[in-house]
Amino acid sequence: MPQPGWSLTIADYNGETSTTHVHTGNITAASLPGALSNIAALRTAISGLIIGNQRSDKLTAYNTTLNPLLPTDPNAQVERKWLVKYTDTLPFFDDPVNAIPNLGYGKQFEVEIATADADLLEDNSEFLDIDTALSPGAVFADAFQDLARSPYGGTVTVMSVELVGRTR
Repeated sequence: MPQPGWSLTIADYNGETSTTHVHTGNITAASLPGALSNIAALRTAISGLIIGNQRSDKLTAYNTTLNPLLPTDPNAQVERKWLVKYTDTLPFFDDPVNAIPNLGYGKQFEVEIATADADLLEDNSEFLDIDTALSPGAVFADAFQDLARSPYGGTVTVMSVELVGRTR
């Protein structure tokens, strides 16, 4: 069975697509409403970072078409991405007993988001501002941290969001 998670597919100006996958940990009937709320917040935050169109998203339980149209901005290219680096920040799974260590604690992970909006960068920087309250980068980081889990299942902290170019 695939790792529990949420995926977002983004289309660029030419119709090419790229998919971003975020580990969420197990989703249960009790946690589903909160997970759906966190997914909506993260989707909204990502829309503030990209110029492509969010084509569809998927959680293990669903697959929703969000926008079948192509973006109108020719700069919306799947090769222009945000590289999100994040760290697992949960040392133990059973706080306060601390008998079950998280083997992913302190490890760094990455995820890419296609069609990055480079206009969000400050002059002479390739890193998105994730520290200024209510900036698109900070809104994204908060939403990502609310939803995402590391591949080991621990909570995460966004360390940086960098503009990168990737070939297919």
